[in-house]
Amino acid sequence: MRMNFLNIGFVCSGLFLTPFIGSTQDLMKQSKPVNIILMLADGVGINQMSGSLYQYNHALLVEKMPFIGLQKTNSFNSLNSDPAAAATAIACGVKSFDGALGVNMDSISIPSIVKIGADNNMKTGVVTTASMTHLSSAAFWAHSPSYNNEEYIASQLAGSPLDLIIGGGKKFFTDRQDKKNLLEDLQRQGYQTLSILPEEKSFPMGDITKKYAAFTAFDLPLTVMEGRKYLSSAVSFAIDFLNTKDKKNDGFFLLVNSAQIAMGAKLNNPDYMLSEYNNFDETLEKVLDFAERDMETLVIVTSAFETGGYSVNPGSTREKLQHEFTGKTTTGTLVPVFSQGPGAIIFTGFFENIDFLPRLKALFGWN
Repeated sequence: MRMNFLNIGFVCSGLFLTPFIGSTQDLMKQSKPVNIILMLADGVGINQMSGSLYQYNHALLVEKMPFIGLQKTNSFNSLNSDPAAAATAIACGVKSFDGALGVNMDSISIPSIVKIGADNNMKTGVVTTASMTHLSSAAFWAHSPSYNNEEYIASQLAGSPLDLIIGGGKKFFTDRQDKKNLLEDLQRQGYQTLSILPEEKSFPMGDITKKYAAFTAFDLPLTVMEGRKYLSSAVSFAIDFLNTKDKKNDGFFLLVNSAQIAMGAKLNNPDYMLSEYNNFDETLEKVLDFAERDMETLVIVTSAFETGGYSVNPGSTREKLQHEFTGKTTTGTLVPVFSQGPGAIIFTGFFENIDFLPRLKALFGWN
């Protein structure tokens, strides 16, 4: 007799979780989205969200998202996954070794969601609060056995399928050991290249027939506490740019990477960490507003890993939190996955970090 297994997930209603139960067949009948916006809040687990909720004393935007899952973040050889391997797992659907960026255990390049989406006529983009070559976003468009070689990673951007990229790290393109000016390579490949101040709140549309690369810093962009303000406006701009460029309604994929949350956690600096998450949350409001108007966009909010083993300790009040970290590296804790829009229900329950890509491929009918 054929068994019909049940999938049990959770629907978020305010601050409470209520279960839903349905068959595997029911889950796969969900409507197909046109666009995907994946938002990665580096280093964030439930406790970082708790800290932001209490420190800033307002509801988090993820509370509005109806579906919740939990992902396992380990790499092939470590429970406390290296951030590069964790990002590679989400981007490329493979467990790899620590330090790996877009490659498998044999250091062979693996196509990412950006490449597969572009092969299926999607427009693709990345916005990051770190360098363009930083591991969490670079895993989606570059390939390297070591995430530390950022000049090598930068050399791959001109040949990537990205239509848009916004972030820092201009030095990896212009102030290189090989003396090459990679901005010229980008321009030959159809990119318009711009420099934007980190406190900027608007981006020039430029030539919509070209690709778009906007540098927000020579090295690492400023922190929020130092005056960086571009994330929300950059994401709104990226959505408009990709949506306008998508003339045949083939859809777009946009990665939004708030990388400096993990940098604050790694320094065990709660104000740095939580201010960056609050900025991420403000940006999510723009994304959800678009998705609710568009009705064809799948939004996924998660992290590739948790950093610092952060907790809000006993004795905390809303006026003063008692912050505690157990370390300065990634941990093996599960991280939450919030989703909404067409197909969002398939990202509920417990699953591996390598499951994002095959689930998206099944949802879109990609080979």
